[in-house]
Amino acid sequence: MIDLVVETGLFFAHADGKYSSEEKSFIDMFINQLSQVGSVDEIKDSIEDALNVTYSLETIVADTKEVVAGLNDNERAAVLATMAGFIQNIIEADGKVSGPEVEAFAKWRASLA
Repeated sequence: MIDLVVETGLFFAHADGKYSSEEKSFIDMFINQLSQVGSVDEIKDSIEDALNVTYSLETIVADTKEVVAGLNDNERAAVLATMAGFIQNIIEADGKVSGPEVEAFAKWRASLA
C-alpha cells in the first residue's frame, strides 16, 4: 500500500509537468505519517526507488485495482476515498490546479468507478 501511495503521489505531483516544493512537502508529510505504521527505512527505500521511475496513469490505475481487489465494498470505498483525498491535496498543494492534473484525476476516478 505504501508503494502505491508513493507512486500515486509522484504521478500526480508531476501531472502538470512540474514537481513543486509544496507538492514534495505534502508527500513527505503524508509519508511521515505512514511511517508510524511501517518501517521508516522501508518507506525511505520505496520513495528513493520511486523517484527514479516515471509512472503512467495506466500503471497507477492497475496498481490501485490490484490493492483493492481483495477488499469488501466498504473497505474498497474507504481506500479509494482516502486515495482521492490524497490526490486532491497533491494537485492543490502548489496553489495552482492545472488542466492536466484535473484530467488525470478524472480519468483515475472513472477508471476505478
